[in-house]
Amino acid sequence: MTRPTMTRRTVFGTGAALAAMRMRKASAASLNENPLMPARLRSPGPPEMVQVSSPQIHHSDAKPVLEAARLFSLYSQASWSEGPAWWPQQRTLIWSDVVGRRVLGWREDGAVDVLLDATPFINGNAVAPDGRIFHCEHGHRAISCSRGARNPMVVATHASGQRLNAPNDIVIANDGTVWFSEPTFGIENPKQGVPSRSESGKTSVCCIGSDGITHRVADMTQPNGVAFSPDERVFYASQTPEHNEGEIAIFAFDREGPRLSNRRRFAVVPHGIPDGFTVDRRGWVWSSSGVGVEVFNSSGLHLATVPTPHLCSNCEFDHEQNRLFITGAESLWVLHLNA
Repeated sequence: MTRPTMTRRTVFGTGAALAAMRMRKASAASLNENPLMPARLRSPGPPEMVQVSSPQIHHSDAKPVLEAARLFSLYSQASWSEGPAWWPQQRTLIWSDVVGRRVLGWREDGAVDVLLDATPFINGNAVAPDGRIFHCEHGHRAISCSRGARNPMVVATHASGQRLNAPNDIVIANDGTVWFSEPTFGIENPKQGVPSRSESGKTSVCCIGSDGITHRVADMTQPNGVAFSPDERVFYASQTPEHNEGEIAIFAFDREGPRLSNRRRFAVVPHGIPDGFTVDRRGWVWSSSGVGVEVFNSSGLHLATVPTPHLCSNCEFDHEQNRLFITGAESLWVLHLNA
C-alpha cells in the first residue's frame, strides 16, 4: 500500500480545512445560542455634545433641575424617530424609526442596535413590569407585544367592536391595563402606514382592560401623546388635529379604574404641537414642541423650555430620572439633569 506523500501544501491545507471546520461549528453554536443577533447601527462610543442654547428658565422651581443641564446626541441616522421607552431589564432606551420601519435600541455603552426590522410602521412603545414591550402598529392597526426580538404578537385590533384606526402612543398602568391613542394619521399617510378608512368614524383614547377586552374610553379630535400622573389618578392626552378641526393642547382627565371623566385643558405649548410627552415623579409634564421640550408643573404652569436643534416628537426618562431621552426627526438626544 502506497502512503500519501506529505508536503507543506498538504499539511497547511489540512490545517486550514480543520480550522475552517472549527469556525463553522463555532458559528453554528453561536447562532443556536442567539439565532437573532441584532444588526448594529452604531458601535459603542461616547455621545456628542450638541451646540444648542441652554435651557430657558421661566420659573425658579426649574432652576435647580435644569440650570446646568446639557444636551448630547446619541444617534442621528433614523428617518423619523418616535415612541421612546425605557427598558429597565436591558438598561436600554428603545424607540421607533416609524418611516424606516424599525424599532431601535440604544445601549448604555453607546451602541445602537436594530431590535425589530421591517415592522408594520410601529410608532409608540411601552414596557410592562415583566419586561414585555407593547407596540402601536400603524400598518396592522393593532396593539402588539414582543420581547424586543422576533415578530410581535398582536394583542388588540378592535375596540368596542370596531376596527382600530392607527394606534399612536401608549402607556401601561400599574394595574396592568394598557392605554393608547388611536388617531387616523397612520391610515392617512402612506409613509407612516397603510391608507384606509376609519371603521368607527371616531378618534379615541382606548383601554385594554384586565379582562383583555378593549374599549374606547374618551373621544378626542386626533388624540396623540398619553401619560399618567405619578399616582395614576390623572390621565393626560394631547390633541393634535392637522386641519383646524379642534384645539391643539394637552388635556387632563380624572381616572378611576378604566373610566375617564372631567376633561379639561391642561396646557398649550407655545410653538408647534405637543406630539408626545412624559411625566416625572414630581408630576411635571415634559412635552415635545416645535422648538424643543416644554416643562409644566402639575398645575399647568410653564416652568422651562429646553431647546433642541430642530423639532422633537417625544421624550422619556430612564428609571432614575436623571436622564431625559428625546426623539425628533433623524435624532435621538439625551438631556442630563440635576434630578
